[in-house]
Amino acid sequence: MREKILQPFSVKDIVFLAIISAVTLCTCAVMPLVASLQTVVFGIAQVVTGLQISVFFAIGLMKIRKSGSLFILSLLTGLFQLLMAPPMFFSNIVIGLLIELLVILVFRGYQKDSTIFLAVLLYNPLSLPFNFLYNLLFGREAMVAVATNAPWITVLMTLAVIAISALGAWIGIKISRELKKSGAMKK
Repeated sequence: MREKILQPFSVKDIVFLAIISAVTLCTCAVMPLVASLQTVVFGIAQVVTGLQISVFFAIGLMKIRKSGSLFILSLLTGLFQLLMAPPMFFSNIVIGLLIELLVILVFRGYQKDSTIFLAVLLYNPLSLPFNFLYNLLFGREAMVAVATNAPWITVLMTLAVIAISALGAWIGIKISRELKKSGAMKK
């Protein structure tokens, strides 16, 4: 029998996703160290945070395989980011919604590990065009110039973000499988 696409979340599910979001944010604390480099190297923030985000989001989705889980993860991490930089919050929300729609419409949920891999893989790279558009719309010429004046660096950084996100998704899925085998992560 097929599982329902939309399932209700228990308090236990939300708490687990909140813990994963908090751990993700703690491990991304290195981002402020490179924030000033964003006007020099396009995508540097995504490169230094991509691995952690991908690993922990994959673990969260492997445990809570319900549609909406990625959105909850992005909302909870975004709420903390709202205090630091509102564009990061809106980026999280938009990307979370887009990926959830893709997962629901195409894959009908997170039942397959390959769907989790794809969702987590897309999460960080999708923030690159969002950040570019935000900077273009709100007149941050230095940020836009970095991406347009050296397109080869932009392409290389985008490929690096994709590779790091893929590696993180793979590691997170691998860790989750091992935790399930050992009994440390139960359904």
